Amino acid sequence: MNQNAIKLGYTHHAHVRAAQRGFSAKQVATILRYGRKRYQAGAIYYSVGRKEIDQYAKESPQLKQMNGMHVVTSIEGAILTMFRNRDFRILNHH
Repeated sequence: MNQNAIKLGYTHHAHVRAAQRGFSAKQVATILRYGRKRYQAGAIYYSVGRKEIDQYAKESPQLKQMNGMHVVTSIEGAILTMFRNRDFRILNHH
């Protein structure tokens, strides 16, 4: 298992999803740092969309390639899963 993944606290499921969906450990760390944070269904969703890309363009230009990427963590901080979806309306359903 990737040493960065262990340091970030991936669950087995998250590690599998990262490999399947092409999320690097560096991308996950960037999403956790700059992504919009939303508490929902007992988890925390970190998401990168146009707002984050525009807001942090100078500080983190690589965000442009992460448009629509989401990382879900437990309240305690374990990385549970990740997915891509540019439709942020999915985050409004409780």
